[in-house]
Amino acid sequence: HAQGLLRRCFTQNIDSLEARAGLPADLTIAAHGNFDGCHCIETGEPVPLGEVRRAVAVGREGPGGWAELAERYGGLCKPDIVFFGEQLPARFFEAAEADLPAAEALIVMGTSLKVQPFASLLGRCGLATPRLLLNRELVG
Repeated sequence: HAQGLLRRCFTQNIDSLEARAGLPADLTIAAHGNFDGCHCIETGEPVPLGEVRRAVAVGREGPGGWAELAERYGGLCKPDIVFFGEQLPARFFEAAEADLPAAEALIVMGTSLKVQPFASLLGRCGLATPRLLLNRELVG
């Protein structure tokens, strides 16, 4: 990215390793969210990550537990990750539509290419766009 060659990094990972490696947030599409933030499900209000971690460690009951946290923020609180059945963020679809047709090359790493919508991203580039797949397991 330092040379200006990276248009975007689409990731299914929720561990924020891209940020730890120095990739700017505006170049990263964390399709399944990440643990960089938390929010109240009912109100959408941001909740400090440390409070959610403590509440999970304590459990439901007791001082600082997740029941107390829910009462303080007006509902259950969760990390900013996408759980099964939840919609991916609009930013994922917007960036895929804008970036992939204009890509000069596509590098795909560490995926089975079986889970949608990620599996369909390869077909969103131009027909002549080179694609490189790096993976431990056979894909396809």
